[in-house]
Amino acid sequence: MKKRRLLEYFLWFFLLLVVFFSAWQLISGFFEHQVLSQQENYLEKKGNLLLRLAAEDNYDEKKFQSLSQHYIEHADERVTFLSPTGEIIFDTSNQTLSGTRSNRPEVKTVLAGGKIGTALRKSATLKKELLYVALPIVSDNHLIGILRIAESTHTFMVQASNVKNSILTVYLILCSLITAVVFYFLRQKNRPLETLLPAIKKMVADPSRTETIMQTTPQWEELYQALNQLSEQMTDTYNAYSATEQQLHTLLNDLMIGIFIVDSENKLVMINPEMKRQLNLFQNLPENVNFAEVIKEPQLIQLVYRISLKNPFLHEEIRLHGESERVLDIDARLFNEQRQILVMSYDMTQVRQLEKMQQDFVSNVSHELKTPVTSLIGFTETLLDGAKDDPETTTAFLQIMEKDAKRLQALIQDIIQLSKGQQALDDPVQPVFLYELLNQIAENYATQRKAKDLTLTINGDPDLTWSTKVALFYPIAKNLIENAIKYSPEGKKITITYAVTDVLTLTVADEGFGIDSDDQQRIFERFYRVDKARDRQSGGTGLGLAIVKESIEKLGGKIEVQSHPGVGSTFTVILPVL
Repeated sequence: MKKRRLLEYFLWFFLLLVVFFSAWQLISGFFEHQVLSQQENYLEKKGNLLLRLAAEDNYDEKKFQSLSQHYIEHADERVTFLSPTGEIIFDTSNQTLSGTRSNRPEVKTVLAGGKIGTALRKSATLKKELLYVALPIVSDNHLIGILRIAESTHTFMVQASNVKNSILTVYLILCSLITAVVFYFLRQKNRPLETLLPAIKKMVADPSRTETIMQTTPQWEELYQALNQLSEQMTDTYNAYSATEQQLHTLLNDLMIGIFIVDSENKLVMINPEMKRQLNLFQNLPENVNFAEVIKEPQLIQLVYRISLKNPFLHEEIRLHGESERVLDIDARLFNEQRQILVMSYDMTQVRQLEKMQQDFVSNVSHELKTPVTSLIGFTETLLDGAKDDPETTTAFLQIMEKDAKRLQALIQDIIQLSKGQQALDDPVQPVFLYELLNQIAENYATQRKAKDLTLTINGDPDLTWSTKVALFYPIAKNLIENAIKYSPEGKKITITYAVTDVLTLTVADEGFGIDSDDQQRIFERFYRVDKARDRQSGGTGLGLAIVKESIEKLGGKIEVQSHPGVGSTFTVILPVL
């Protein structure tokens, strides 16, 4: 834009220069023409005066010559007397000059019948520029001769040049004033552009900043104020747009629904992190590429290609192939205005897993409840049918019924404990004397320990406390100790160790049957049993370790297992500070 303005100034300057030069040429030519015209009039009057004086002597040649010499004695002039045919009779500048001058313009004019002939040229005799004026000499209406008066232009042009220089000075001053006025108006015309254009460029480059024009030119004040208001509104709009865009990006990034958008040319416009996670796209994605080059899932690609004006909305649930085997609930929608396709995906994997776990749980609970209930009903019917009359049979049946009832009670208690897990999260954090709590749990199983001659040792600072949620921590310790006692053979040793650093570490080690490495991956599943016959014989419900794991996870901790068949098992619980 600056170059354009400079070019505009240069063109105006060049145009003014051409106009001023052309005008001066006209003025100079007109001035010189006027000077020559006046000098011609002067010479004509002088010639006529000379002719009148010569007419008194009837144009006597000698007297005419003497009169001419006297007439121009003190003047830079030249008088030539010519015959009616243009032959030189005498010349005041050169007495010996002869020949014809009939071919001279001023003489030819007189010979042609003109009353006066004029010409401006360089004299071949005097070698300088002369102004010639030729007058006819008439007697009785007959041309009897020609009088030619010549004067050097230097004589009168020197004086005229002084006047011409004065005119030139005035003309240059006038031209300067005109140029100044023209450039002033050009400057006034371009001033808004020179002021507004940099401000507009800054507004475009950084819309977040408000550009303010502080000039108070009365002619353009309203325009500048309008631009200031526009800049302020643009900044407010841009900041609002940026905030909205930032909020949208934050929402899309934090949204638990996967989203990607495809334009009319099937180019991937955007994809949020959740969709990348669902599709396992962890690498940096290229820009402006076909979505099928990024998204490799065939079912999803086919779903996008099936979207059309006739079918602008599709809803499907697809199962991804590969290691993740995720289940995605897909909504695809076409926007007719932009011809873009919006695909939204909700990860239903955990929902489907929970549904399956719920079904399995209900099935397992039903099975586990059915077994002792069936046993109780069977033995009760047997006793009612007459077996009660046999004391030995009655005692044996009642012992079996008591065992099944206790197993049923333990199962119900474990189910209740699982259902209380979420409610326990709301319990307050309170300090617990670890040794006292662990020893109390161990004493609850004193009868079982004595029956199997088990040695139980608790290692740790007796005065050590740990702040936790008791409703979650108690079943962890109880189930681990109960399992160690339950699955340890007679005469074995159980060791309970606890310590507090930045975390609480609780270890329960036994010398029991041990757990195979394949089973170690599944022992925390609900109702999973390593040895179903032994577990039912011991009265286990299959829910103890599931309760332990879920309680530990709710406390933000983890559990580790080290076990070898025939050697024993060691369960290590690590809990962070709440």
